[in-house]
Formats: sequence, structure tokens, C-alpha cells
Amino acid sequence: MKIIIAAFLALVLSVSALRAADQARDAHDHGHQHEHTAPHGGTLVVLGEEFAHLELVLDPGAGSLTGYILDGEAENAVRIGQEYIEIIIDESVPPGRGAERSEYALTLKAVSNVLTGETAGDTSEFAVQSDKLKGVRKFDAVISAVNIKGQTFRNVGFRFPEGNE
Repeated sequence: MKIIIAAFLALVLSVSALRAADQARDAHDHGHQHEHTAPHGGTLVVLGEEFAHLELVLDPGAGSLTGYILDGEAENAVRIGQEYIEIIIDESVPPGRGAERSEYALTLKAVSNVLTGETAGDTSEFAVQSDKLKGVRKFDAVISAVNIKGQTFRNVGFRFPEGNE
């Protein structure tokens, strides 16, 4: 009988120790920020609670902005049915270029890709070229609306190049 009681107490202590270790590991994990790497070297904008991402790549020399719809881990392309994504840009204007701030809308249009089979209305890539983006390196922006896998994300604000993660 003493052996059974001793074995039972050993089991209870082992289970308690394992639970305490799990709780300590969970608390440690919550203290670290979950980060992703942009696969195209751009800026990540998180959509929802890590539901998806929009990666934005700016070429200030050409005045082009390309957006890629990515999964929640920012690793895989996600095709969506939209023909365009509108982004409202609120840029700080350098002195000597006029007004203090400049706000304008950009329409990133769906990009077809023969190699991947992506077409307008079934693509993960969107792009725009605008002379307003030439020389621009930072701005505040709002994504008007994007629908990914049945979820619509509206008025998603972010700073470029920081993102919103």
C-alpha cells in the first residue's frame, strides 16, 4: 500500500512540474514580438489578427508601388478576386514643394502573370506607377478595402516604410 501511495505522489508531483514548465514557457513566449520577413524586401501591413498581409514594395526612382497579398505568416502568395486595391497616401511634402501635406489616392491594379497563371480577378500581385511617388521615401497611408478569403478589411492604416506590425 505504501508503494502505491508513493507512486501516486510521484505521479502528481511530475504532472505539477510539467504544468509549471508549460506555463513558464507560455509566459516567456508571450513576451516576444511575433515578426515576419517580407519575401520581396518590402513593407508588411498586417490585415486582421495575422489573418493575412499586404507587402508593399516602393521604387521611388520609377514612382512605382507593387503590392503582394500574402498569408498570415507572410510566406505564401494568396490570390484574391479584386481587380484593384485603393490606397490613400498622406505624404509629408519637403519644403519648397508647395503645401505642408499632400493627400491622394492610388489605385493598384491587378497584375497578370503567365508563369503563375494569375490573371486580373485571380491574382496576388497589384501595381501602380505614379509620378507623385517619384522621390517619395515615407508616407502615412490607408488601404480603403481588401477582401481576402471572404473577409473584408477596411480603412487599414499604416506608415511606410514601418508597416503596422
